Amino acid sequence: MPRHVHFSSTSSFHSPPPPLSRSSPSSASSYGPFTPPPLPHVGSLGTGPFMPRQPYVESPPVIGRAHNLVALSTTPLLRYDVSLHPSMITTHFPGLSSAGFLEPAVYPAQKVITLVTPHLPWQISVPASNAKYVTVADVLNTIYRTLRVNATPGEFEALRKDKLMRQVSGAYTQRCERLRGHRGYEQERKEGIKRVDFLMGYHQFQGIAPTDGAQDVWQLTIS
Repeated sequence: MPRHVHFSSTSSFHSPPPPLSRSSPSSASSYGPFTPPPLPHVGSLGTGPFMPRQPYVESPPVIGRAHNLVALSTTPLLRYDVSLHPSMITTHFPGLSSAGFLEPAVYPAQKVITLVTPHLPWQISVPASNAKYVTVADVLNTIYRTLRVNATPGEFEALRKDKLMRQVSGAYTQRCERLRGHRGYEQERKEGIKRVDFLMGYHQFQGIAPTDGAQDVWQLTIS
């Protein structure tokens, strides 16, 4: 059984403090809601199982397809470390419009979608913030908020295997150590293990893809 494992007395999501500079390591709780920014970073568009090699265009909706910004790919358009706030997202595609973040995340558009992944024991319910359809930004924000929820001792014990418990507690320690010497370190350490630590250090968003189940259930892949 791992020792020195910390848990918060509550499982609520804490309101974040003012943001840090992008030039310094940032606490995962250092930002408020994500507002889609301009993304000026440049690079080449790669290929993946749901993204053929072609220029990025606002293509017509296709039934059972995720938006290009969040579609499963070996080289996703967005570079997103899910342990960090979505405002830290970058892209390798030149001239990508921020308007894309406000478009439907999946087609056909849904008011609520559910993300499932073998990496976590929880499903992630993504509601539409505009009351009409789930947007790309909704997906990114909800993943972040869900992973920032404090894990309970019962959820930790449910891992059952000592090896898994050590890996989760090790991921918690590494996540806190990234902030050592910077604002937010002590607060992050005191809050204890969070759901993001159950990813055991795998933080790169690879995208979402349709499942064989209901139309509103989508597979989330993290690497």
